[in-house]
Amino acid sequence: MIMDKSVLRQRNNFFRRFPLHLTAGCMLFLALAKPLAGGAQQRLSDFLTLAQQRSPLLKDYAHQLASTQLDSALIRASHRPQVFANGMVMLAPTLHGYGYDQAITNGGQYTAVASVSQPLFTRSILQPQFAQLAIQREQIANNARISTYDLNHAVTQQYLVAYADLLQLEHNEQMDSLLQQQQMIVQRLVQQGVYQYADFLNITVALQNQQITLDQLRSQYHQDLSTLRYLCGIHDTSNVQLEEPDITLHAWPAHPSVFIRRYQIDSLAIANQRKLFASRYLPTVNWFADAGLNSSQVSTLYKNLGTSFGISLSIPIYDGHQRRLQNEKLDLQELTRQQYQQFFISQYHQQIAGLYQQLREAEQQLLSITQKLATSEELLAIDRRLVQTGNVRITDYLLAIQQHLLVQNSLDQARVRRWQIINELNYWLH
Repeated sequence: MIMDKSVLRQRNNFFRRFPLHLTAGCMLFLALAKPLAGGAQQRLSDFLTLAQQRSPLLKDYAHQLASTQLDSALIRASHRPQVFANGMVMLAPTLHGYGYDQAITNGGQYTAVASVSQPLFTRSILQPQFAQLAIQREQIANNARISTYDLNHAVTQQYLVAYADLLQLEHNEQMDSLLQQQQMIVQRLVQQGVYQYADFLNITVALQNQQITLDQLRSQYHQDLSTLRYLCGIHDTSNVQLEEPDITLHAWPAHPSVFIRRYQIDSLAIANQRKLFASRYLPTVNWFADAGLNSSQVSTLYKNLGTSFGISLSIPIYDGHQRRLQNEKLDLQELTRQQYQQFFISQYHQQIAGLYQQLREAEQQLLSITQKLATSEELLAIDRRLVQTGNVRITDYLLAIQQHLLVQNSLDQARVRRWQIINELNYWLH
């Protein structure tokens, strides 16, 4: 191979400067890559656990459940004997026959009485009230489960986004390392006259572009990792290396889905509302008693110590058709609930069927790309050996590296896409 003397001189001058230039560049790259490689390993389960522990919404649901227990105790307490103490001093003076009629006021009233009362035969009244609390507890528990699944779904999706960045970053780091090795080989072969100086510049430019790509990927990974921590309520900026997620497909639930269960709970709530309203029309019986002082004259206070007791009965007779109107409102609510439930169930089964179809397609695509990757790796290995003997064009070799990266990225995307579909399916299969 014959080279122009000026080109040869330029090439030799460049190589005299190059070792220091290359060493500085490699040290900078290693300094940037070291924090990621040396970061702690962190699993998906760690983020899910922290997200659930720190979620204020899940804590709110726990407090609501505790509150319903207090509501139940309040209902029981309101139907126990109620004791009151009442006192009153009232004077109605008259002057020369002027003032309130003494037959009405007795001139005054002096009262100090303790009274007690309690409703009787309240079982039919209490049952729908306790049933309402039980339904509320089930609603809160079901909503808490849905919120937990929402949180897990969102955290897992963001974890997969960050993990996809990490996969792309790792494979590009491997290609960067390969390009650095091949650059030194081409440098030696150019000095021996096997390759041209332009071939060396080609691989050098490719290496520089690769390092720019690495900086961008590293920044994207840190950004998506920060978003993941934000979702989990984690205040941390340290570098960690995410582990491969352990995401497996759940079996079809044996119990009704929590998403369908909420419509069933709403139906129970509407039915219990009828019972609650009907309980207002039940006869109510109360017993009462009091004891103490009740007098109209100060001079006879000592004679007016006594007690009284009895039973009261209240029977609703006519309410202006409120009961019928209320039942008509509840009929409309139940009809609306049924329509929403039917529409949701249709969408629910369609959604799951579509996700299963997507999963089958993703697995087929994954198998196809895996086969193509094997061919790409074989071609790259052959070209790598040919570079050492100068029997392949550098541009063809760089093209092979680029194609291999494209296939590898496609494989990573297919893997992540499969996990995303499984995550979506697992969410709806609860």
